[in-house]
Amino acid sequence: MNQGRLDRTRFERIEAYVLGSMSADERALFEQELAGDPALRSELELQRENTLAIELGGMERMLKNVSAEHRTPELDRDVSGTNWKNYLKYAAVVAIVLSGAFWVLTRPSTNERLFAEHFEADPGLPVAMGASTDLAFSDAMVAYKLGDYSEARAKWAALLQADPGNDTLAFYIGSAALAMDDVAAAVPLFENLHAGSAFHDKAQWYLFLAYLKAGDPAKAKTLPIDDSPVYGERARAIKAELE
Repeated sequence: MNQGRLDRTRFERIEAYVLGSMSADERALFEQELAGDPALRSELELQRENTLAIELGGMERMLKNVSAEHRTPELDRDVSGTNWKNYLKYAAVVAIVLSGAFWVLTRPSTNERLFAEHFEADPGLPVAMGASTDLAFSDAMVAYKLGDYSEARAKWAALLQADPGNDTLAFYIGSAALAMDDVAAAVPLFENLHAGSAFHDKAQWYLFLAYLKAGDPAKAKTLPIDDSPVYGERARAIKAELE
């Protein structure tokens, strides 16, 4: 980690990334830099820790202010002479410790965070209105585009039973399943899409993300998508964060 004084511009960029105020293009560029700059990754983690400390410090001040606003002379001491200020101080400390523990226990893992940052459901195919031979597929695609992944899956699953080798159906059922966080159903569908399929490259990307979601980064790292012209840069950046 850089031991010198942190450059102001660099600090502001890190702060914007932590606070989520970067544009999509700025975020992509920053994550590309993160992939090749261990010092920047260290500074990012330090900034995240500092942000948490500031938030917890703000909670402590809030608790002190609340206790001051509601304190009365009668509450300063009880009938036995016990100093209530000490109790209020201890209560504030306990509240801060518990809030910090809650944050640690509930914050997403690195795998889950990376999945959430990079997953976007495939936009789907254009719907060919009036094509009676594909009416059932198109009806399901409309549901998929509207975000009704459960309905789309059910309709496509019926079609896949009649045509088990249909890679289009397999890919979009997998996409709908992953959008519903049903990783167990999505993974085998993506894994079975062979290299000759038009959906192979996209399936590999979503399989990569599915492995992350499933908590199996080691398996994600084995997928050969680093050189993909579409997904390679993002895959390399994610793998760098997993180191």
